Amino acid sequence: MNYFYFFFFLLLSILILIKPFTSIIGKWVLNSTSLRKTGSFTFLIGCLCIYFGVQNEFWYERVWAITTLTLGIVLAIRGLVVIFFLDSVKKLLSLYMNNYFKISIPFSIFFIFISFLIVLSDYIGPQKDISACESDLEIQLVCGFKNPEDIVITPDEEYLLISEMGGVGPYVEIEPGYFALMNLATNERIVPIISIEKNIWGDLTCKRENSDNYGPHGIDLIKRNDGRYQLGVISHYPNETVEMFELLKENDAWKFYWRGCVNVPDNLYFNDISLKKDGSFYATHMYDREITMNKWLITSLLKSNSGYLVKWENNSFSKVPNSDGSGPNGIVLEEDKNIIYISYNQGDNLTAFDLSSSTKIGSAFIQSPDNPFIKNESIWITALNFQPNDAGDCVDRVACSLPFSIHELNKESLESKNIYSYSKTVFGLPTVAVPIDENIYIGSFHSDRLGIIKK
Repeated sequence: MNYFYFFFFLLLSILILIKPFTSIIGKWVLNSTSLRKTGSFTFLIGCLCIYFGVQNEFWYERVWAITTLTLGIVLAIRGLVVIFFLDSVKKLLSLYMNNYFKISIPFSIFFIFISFLIVLSDYIGPQKDISACESDLEIQLVCGFKNPEDIVITPDEEYLLISEMGGVGPYVEIEPGYFALMNLATNERIVPIISIEKNIWGDLTCKRENSDNYGPHGIDLIKRNDGRYQLGVISHYPNETVEMFELLKENDAWKFYWRGCVNVPDNLYFNDISLKKDGSFYATHMYDREITMNKWLITSLLKSNSGYLVKWENNSFSKVPNSDGSGPNGIVLEEDKNIIYISYNQGDNLTAFDLSSSTKIGSAFIQSPDNPFIKNESIWITALNFQPNDAGDCVDRVACSLPFSIHELNKESLESKNIYSYSKTVFGLPTVAVPIDENIYIGSFHSDRLGIIKK
């Protein structure tokens, strides 16, 4: 709704300066003997806006709801004035047309101001202090993690494998991160040991040492054609690389064996990865690596294309045609159907993309979607239900309680099946939702905890 109002008020700011257009409406009003039908219709629309504006319990904490309510009140009053005081309306209209630009220009500036005010903010309610990692009635917490950005399930379905992100530009300075496993039976956090082996799954020019740090972001885990389990990792530290590991279960514990890496060219900046069974992969190029925060905000505001999907095979990267979008983020591949689901984070869109024809075959509006996760016939995805300006000092906090939601969509149609919405709870800034039995495990790009909710 915020973006609807943004464009709505921008359009008004332009239309009000077009005198021939306004004159047509003005002459129609001045020549009318009665506008009861028009007034009644306007009053009805105003009442509907008032009704929808206050539907949410905490409507006064959302800019779009306040805007809808205010617009409804204005329309309702306008409708009544047109019905009962038409002569006065005609006098004011004549005064307006005689001083057209003196009045229209200030109103146009006001509408522009309102449009940007609405799009830069959405949630204006209080943020709950959740510095202490304590569960509440809605969300159970598992403490002791650091930025658990992406999650996959181990092949034995007994552990979560988690990338603990060190950061990504332009939001924060990039630092090292690492990996963690969580035992689903005990919720115990386990730090894996990585063994550096021969590079057999990457680019032979890419090297790693045992002492090197990692900066994991998006991850993917598959069973290869040769029966081995391959973990692919987008890493931002110390350089931009895609890291490859083999997972082996030894003595009832999962071990990481480094099997290679791929250097990422300077013109690409990756977010997430989807592996194919032959060892090739797809990745999302988000935006320019040197993007500033101001440019990132402008991209989010205008929903302009900033990146695209790429494929790596035969030691070479290539752009996937027609995959451009605003802030490509999380991806998940259905290799048997040759369809990949792409989250355009800044474009507020989850897209089904046919790799055979390089066409977008379906989409769903999701506000700031992140990592999609496929389970049976559903896609699970998180949404941030606020605007960038609402975050405040979140970057300086351990965790933030800004509003968010988790969506279960039909995999084929992308129609909504379930929505779980939260505000002022003990978790925030979600990135991935992983359903297992009756639980949904939630990761976050800025948090010291995992969240668990019941379906």
